[in-house]
Amino acid sequence: MILQTMLFFCLLLSGIFLAGVFGETEWGFKRYTKYEPGNMNLIITALHGGKLSPSSQSNGEKWPCRKNGCKGIDGKCIWTHNCGETSTDCFAKAKGDLNTAVVARDIADGIKAMTGFRPHVVYSRLNRHKLDPNRGISEATLNVPDAIRAYRDHTKFIEKARSVIRGRGLLLDIHGHAHKLPRTELGYLIHKNSLVRGEYSVKETSIRSLVQHWCGRNDDSCFKDFITGNRSLGHFMSQEGLQAVPSPQNKTPAGETYLTGGCTVVKYGSRDKGNIDAIQMELPKELRFGWGRHSKNRLARAISKFFKLNY
Repeated sequence: MILQTMLFFCLLLSGIFLAGVFGETEWGFKRYTKYEPGNMNLIITALHGGKLSPSSQSNGEKWPCRKNGCKGIDGKCIWTHNCGETSTDCFAKAKGDLNTAVVARDIADGIKAMTGFRPHVVYSRLNRHKLDPNRGISEATLNVPDAIRAYRDHTKFIEKARSVIRGRGLLLDIHGHAHKLPRTELGYLIHKNSLVRGEYSVKETSIRSLVQHWCGRNDDSCFKDFITGNRSLGHFMSQEGLQAVPSPQNKTPAGETYLTGGCTVVKYGSRDKGNIDAIQMELPKELRFGWGRHSKNRLARAISKFFKLNY
């Protein structure tokens, strides 16, 4: 018991955990959204792993699947089901990221098993055909009332998790890709071409707060250690035998497809303000479909090590 108490205070002083306690699982409207409160300065979101696909809304009206929007005369997209002729320029992505809800849960459970503390986790349980919370509200919902309610619950739960974090924190947005190379793409809002050239700055990234804490405001050389060096999440994933880009082993995507981060990382990361950083994790299908105890432990260890060192 004495040893456990000493360990708790050592971890607390190291800055890993926040003041806060586990709470009961919270559900949004019609259980379309789920929030598992945690007790550390880490939030995990799983936005495209939902399976629910209701055909009708609570008011009895049909709930049509999301589709392309229409292009207005000002060139902007109109996101409704009755806007008229749709346009491929206003493409509504609706393919889900299979198994990411399970991955998010297992990462959180794995971190708790290793540390005794669990991240906050927010899930969208709706199929992406019905709701895409990683978009602005109109594109996400096509203005379907029940989808709007679920979207607002999703926003409320993330904000609630953020509100109990004191000091610096991190949000990991879990997604999945089916690109050629089986490696995790880590999105920091740095454009692919900027990574290839090695030209990117602190001010443009979703981990601005983290970098400025350790490097100061304008040290772009120090900054790169958090993207492709030994302080990066990619480094700790590589240590666990999990390929990632960017990382010390794969500093750039080169000519391959690469996702830089979406709406959630923009909205909840520290690029524009605040002390909570955000990273989008695009997991390859090989990792998601071959998910098991071994994979769960490796990814949870990598995240724990990254978080402990930097936060």
